[in-house]
Amino acid sequence: MRIFILSALLCIGFSSGSLYAQNEENKNDFTVTGTPVITVFANYHAGIGESNHISGFELTRAYLGYQFKLTPSLSGKVIVDAGIAPAEDFLVAQKREVVLKNAMLTWQEKGFTTNGGLIGLLQFGVQEKFWGCRYIAQSFQDLYKMGPSADLGVTAAYKFLPWLEADVSFTNGEGYKNLNMDNKYRYGLGTTLKIRDRFLFRIYGDIYQQSLQEENQQTLALFGGYRTDRFSIGAEYNYQRNNQWVNGNDYYGYSVYTTVPVHKKWKLIARFDHIDSNNKDNLSWSAFTGEMVIAGIEFEPLKQLKITPNYKYFRDFDTKLLTHDTFHTVYLNVLFNW
Repeated sequence: MRIFILSALLCIGFSSGSLYAQNEENKNDFTVTGTPVITVFANYHAGIGESNHISGFELTRAYLGYQFKLTPSLSGKVIVDAGIAPAEDFLVAQKREVVLKNAMLTWQEKGFTTNGGLIGLLQFGVQEKFWGCRYIAQSFQDLYKMGPSADLGVTAAYKFLPWLEADVSFTNGEGYKNLNMDNKYRYGLGTTLKIRDRFLFRIYGDIYQQSLQEENQQTLALFGGYRTDRFSIGAEYNYQRNNQWVNGNDYYGYSVYTTVPVHKKWKLIARFDHIDSNNKDNLSWSAFTGEMVIAGIEFEPLKQLKITPNYKYFRDFDTKLLTHDTFHTVYLNVLFNW
């Protein structure tokens, strides 16, 4: 596992020397630049049928911050995330929480990319970008709590060829909302393959240490996607062994999603998720077992604005009560991104 640490530190050391030389060369002709970051997710939703007791306006997330470029190779950003605090009962009014999501530096040169600080992670970044509708629903691993979207640590990636890239990560493992003081870390390794700008494949795995008395949590993610001007389709399979560090408590599932442009500003979207566990009684309250369906049409009147009416179906299975809970809802999701 320590090879991950050495790889990341070597990249950082190499970047430091290169940055110094480049700064000396370009200090007279490079202008430092920066832009604000403003992203807002909002929706109105209403249940239908037996779910008609669910309705309301939501502003689920707002990212506010600043991104900057200090040299041709060195950039960074600081982002604050104003979101909704987790709650066990989604029918109860939820409180707003404001946390620091990113505070990071990025170095890029000659195929190398290194990120350090409170960084965005790589474990489901490719899948999230391909899905392209984060404002409607998080990607699979994020939605079902298989790992955080940001954390304190270091990532390093290298593009060996235009179609082949590998990355390593060394992080706290506890996400951007928690501090790690227990000397336990998460180690990740991933490979991404692109073929003719149409086929995209990724395999990722990580090990998350907890303590000597508990089993390590291990995650495997497989993804394949195909994109043309007429449609895109992606599928991923995710498996987490020893979820919550409980031996034999495995958490797994798959997600399939597609988009079909029907006009310059209109796009059909659809997604199906299935998530399950072989030991549901030991899953945390935030874990979900069941199915989800999303179907809608995305309207993009401006580059900074997306409006998407859609239908969502949830089916959750309770092994203790041997019952099913189903929810049918219609949503109007809005994304504003500056």
